[in-house]
Amino acid sequence: MLTLPVPQTFIADNFILATGKYLLSSAPKPFETTKQVFSTISGIIPPGGPVDSRRLALVIVRTLARTNPDMVRPHLSLLAPPVFASVRDMVIPVKLAAEAAFVQLFAVADEEAKVFDKWLAAAGADLPANTKRSMQDYFKRVTLRLGAQVRERREAEGGEGGLGLSNDEVEDEKEIMAVGKADADTGLFDAE
Repeated sequence: MLTLPVPQTFIADNFILATGKYLLSSAPKPFETTKQVFSTISGIIPPGGPVDSRRLALVIVRTLARTNPDMVRPHLSLLAPPVFASVRDMVIPVKLAAEAAFVQLFAVADEEAKVFDKWLAAAGADLPANTKRSMQDYFKRVTLRLGAQVRERREAEGGEGGLGLSNDEVEDEKEIMAVGKADADTGLFDAE
């Protein structure tokens, strides 16, 4: 669990965003590097840390799982438990980000339960029995329904690539990419 004073939380949040920007870039990223990065991100996500840092880490996990699932899938065992621990969070933005990340981690909209079942049978088999059972129940009760909603939304937009990304996905990418530069459409540099 990460606990920082407010000025350091601001720095940590920007570091989290910069990490997301790096992982979204086209620069080559060796497995060992991404393993260390995802290990650090997974340490930020669990309940008890700064709320905005947790939400930002969850946004990064969701965005990366959507844009580059091949980079994220080998790290499911690092990411799934802390993301799952946040799906019942009392802070609504964290809860919603965790639900979206959990759906995207297991590609529920496209694969339904295939990825989850495969992970649970292999690496997920080492989870404590009560966590495993709770995760399975949540997956069947909530995650599959959320995945169906994502699938329906996509179909309503005209299918994959129809109208482009949904609004929340666009906002997530804008938030991640905003670190390190001024956002051009904010009016920050307009003459008065």
